[in-house]
Amino acid sequence: MGASFNQPQNIFVAARDFDWGSDLDTIVALVGSRFSDFNGNGFYPHPDEVALQRELQAVPSLRRLSAMIRDTRARGLAITNLGLAGMDEAPRNAVLYAIALCQGFPTSTDQRTRRVAWDIRARAGSEQQARFVTFSERVGNADMHTDSSFYPMPEEQFMLYVVAAARCGGGESLLIDVDDIHTELQRSEAGRAAYALLSTTPVPFRVPSVYAANEEQIEIHLAPVFHRPAALEGALAMRWRHDSILKGLAARPQLDTPALRAALELLNEVIELRAPRFCQQLPDDTLLWADNQRTLHGRAIYTDAARHLIRIRISDTPNAERIGPSGISAD
Repeated sequence: MGASFNQPQNIFVAARDFDWGSDLDTIVALVGSRFSDFNGNGFYPHPDEVALQRELQAVPSLRRLSAMIRDTRARGLAITNLGLAGMDEAPRNAVLYAIALCQGFPTSTDQRTRRVAWDIRARAGSEQQARFVTFSERVGNADMHTDSSFYPMPEEQFMLYVVAAARCGGGESLLIDVDDIHTELQRSEAGRAAYALLSTTPVPFRVPSVYAANEEQIEIHLAPVFHRPAALEGALAMRWRHDSILKGLAARPQLDTPALRAALELLNEVIELRAPRFCQQLPDDTLLWADNQRTLHGRAIYTDAARHLIRIRISDTPNAERIGPSGISAD
C-alpha cells in the first residue's frame, strides 16, 4: 500500500538515544506510591496528577525522552528499542503511564473501565453485529481516524507502544498529515466545497459501544470535521472517524443530506486513497507518539490475533478541567 504514496516530511523514526539506568525502578516506585489500585494494570487519571507529573519530570531519562519528542517538532515520532521489552505488565504499564504524564495528562475515555492504558488486540466475540465494534477490538485494518473524535474534547496527543508486532507481515502503522488532506481537497472545486461544508456543518459522531456508558445506549456527539483551535494559533485540525459518522447519520437521519453525504464520501476517498502517508510496520518495543489534532492514524490489514499494542491518549488539559468522560477516580 505504502509504495504508491509519498511520505509526509514531518513524521520520523528514531532510536532511543539515552540509557534508562536505574530510572525504570525509580519510575515504577514513584507511580506505585501514588496508586493503591492499578485498575487491571491500565491505571487511571490520578487525582494528584499535577504533583505526580512534576515528580516524574525530574527523572533524567523521562526528561530526555520528552526532549526527543519536543525537539524534533514532529507531528509523529516512532522511537525504536524503547527498552521496556521483557518487563512484566504492571511495571511496564506504569512506565508508559509515566511517559504519557510527562507529555500532558493521560485520560480514561472509556466510561466503564476508566483505564488509561488500553490494550489494542483482537478480543473474542468482537464481531458481534449488535455492538459498534471499535478498531482496537479486532484484527484487520483500521481506517484513518483521530482518537476520541466522538467526544467533546478529543485529546491533543496519543501514544502507542508495540508489545508484539503482527508476525503475518501486516499491520503497518499509518499516519497522514492534516495539511496534506487540505492540499488534496483544494485541487478541485468539489474538494473546496466539501472542505467549506465540513468546516461549518456539525456532523454526528456515534460513540463505539465499548466506550459508551451502556452498550445498549446510542451516544452521539455533534461537531464539524475541520476546525482551527485557538491553541494552534489558526492552524488546521481535524476530528475524523468515517464509520462513527455513518453510524451517527443512521441514528440521526434528519441530518443526512445529499450534500453532506457527498462531502463525506469525497473526503474519505482523499484520506484513504490519495493523501500522502507514513506507512511502516513498527517492531516490538517501539513507542509511537503523534499529534491527534494534526494527523490521522490507522493501520494496514493484518491477520495475526497475537498482535498487541497499548494506547494512551494524552490531553494538554488536566483531567479535572476537561469536559466529558475523563473518569478521574479517587485513590
